Amino acid sequence: MAKEKLKEAKRQYGFTLIEMLIVIAVIGILSSVLLTALGPARDKAKDSRIVQEVNQVRNLAETMYSNGSYNSLEEISDGTLINNPSLKALADDITTQGGALRIIKSTPQGAKAYSTYSKLNVQAGAEPNLETQYYCVDSSGRAGFAIEEPLESRCPF
Repeated sequence: MAKEKLKEAKRQYGFTLIEMLIVIAVIGILSSVLLTALGPARDKAKDSRIVQEVNQVRNLAETMYSNGSYNSLEEISDGTLINNPSLKALADDITTQGGALRIIKSTPQGAKAYSTYSKLNVQAGAEPNLETQYYCVDSSGRAGFAIEEPLESRCPF
């Protein structure tokens, strides 16, 4: 009779291997559902940061404005080496978030206008016709989202 009580006491205090495996499986299923649901929210958060960084580039560009032009502002395209450390830090952070900073000036000499933009992570439209979305600001004070990549010193909206 003492042996039966001892077996019963041991059974009350522990988990079986099957119970532990079931708990681990349930936690795994719940975490995968949660991570799948958070994917779009993560992209939106990255896009918010890209928008703020592009706005910071506009602020930086306005501090470089002198003698009626933006000559000291660097033009940035694919693979451009960026000399200004503040501009480089902003461009690097935009790249880390999944974007790509671009700056277009009206003319290399005597640049009276510019636009700066980056592609975003969240695409516009509905499946299957999703389009790349861009956030653009320009020297005239316009800022907004576009589905066309800016090709000149004015945002395309």
